[in-house]
Amino acid sequence: MNLEKVEQSERFSHVGIHSNTNETYAMQYKEAFDTLYESSKPVDTIALPMMFLMRHYLELILKSNIMYFSEFSNSKSMLKNIKSEHKLNALANAFQEHWNLVVKKYKLKIDDKKYIESFKTFIELMEQLDKYSMSFRYSHDKDDKKHFEWDETLDIYNIKKSLDDVLPFIQYSSDVFYDQVGQYKELEKEMMKELERDLMADMYLPSDYM
Repeated sequence: MNLEKVEQSERFSHVGIHSNTNETYAMQYKEAFDTLYESSKPVDTIALPMMFLMRHYLELILKSNIMYFSEFSNSKSMLKNIKSEHKLNALANAFQEHWNLVVKKYKLKIDDKKYIESFKTFIELMEQLDKYSMSFRYSHDKDDKKHFEWDETLDIYNIKKSLDDVLPFIQYSSDVFYDQVGQYKELEKEMMKELERDLMADMYLPSDYM
């Protein structure tokens, strides 16, 4: 067996296929975070990129949720600035606004109070650690101030537990919506398309049939 060729094939990425949406990016950042978290490497040698991966996952999944639910919420919150916004608190507020509107509008059957409380607490923590998506990428800010004091520590175990607590809300809320409403929305859309096709066919019938 040619081990070099095996390694080469395992490291060959179809990046074009797997880079279509922010959600796809988010899932890969989350997978990379989990891989580092489960690594046997000393945590102090990988903590910064590990936390950046988590932080960027959050930013991307929130943006993905905002774009998805904005189609149903009748709200334009954050849509204008979504590409330039990096603050988790602003993105989290916009996502929650769209979600609350969708829950009310479509009368979703879900008890999300516990998830929302955990979500707010978790976002506040991440906002304190890295407000502008810079703290885990650069040692100093634009004013040359060090992001972390020399004696600061991170309890990444509990941070991950907090993330796990809110995953059902931020990662699977669109699935909940689809299960309860989405399939009917698709059916409704297909029925409208069929109606339009029928109307167009009637409009362009040969004169012999009129």
